Amino acid sequence: MSALHLPAGTGAGHHFLGTTMTVKAGESETGGALTLIEQECPPHFATPWHVHQKDDEAFYVLSGTVQLYCGDRTWQAGTGDFVLLPRDLPHAFANRQDSPLRLLQLTWPAGFEHFAADIAGLTGRAPDPDLLTEVAARHGYRIIGPLEEKS
Repeated sequence: MSALHLPAGTGAGHHFLGTTMTVKAGESETGGALTLIEQECPPHFATPWHVHQKDDEAFYVLSGTVQLYCGDRTWQAGTGDFVLLPRDLPHAFANRQDSPLRLLQLTWPAGFEHFAADIAGLTGRAPDPDLLTEVAARHGYRIIGPLEEKS
C-alpha cells in the first residue's frame, strides 16, 4: 500500500442501479481494509432491502437528505450526518427529495467496488431483479426485496 491523492472528480466511475459511484479507494489502494465511494443518487431513488453479509457500511451525507431503514428503525439523515449500518442487519435507503443526494459510502473490509463494477458492466442499465440477486449473492449481499414492500 502506498500514499494516495485523488483530485476532485477523479476515480473509477460506475453507474450502479441508477446512481453514479466514483471509487476513491478500494481493495488495491487500502490493502483490503476498506472501500470509499462518492455516490450521487438521483431524486426519488431507492435501494432494495438488502443485507451485507461480509462488510459493514457507513454513509456520510455530503448534501441532501437520505431516508434510512435498518431493521425496524427508520430515520432521516441530512448534510453532515453520519450513519452506520452493521453487517447482517437488513437495510435500505432512499432519496425522497426532488434534488440529488450526495454521499460518501464506506464499507469495510474492502470489496464493494467489485460488486458495483460487476453490476455496472451488465449492460449499462439496471439488471432485472433475478440477475441482481444472483450477482449480489456472489459478492456476499442478500437482496430481500423492493423497499416499497417493507416500508
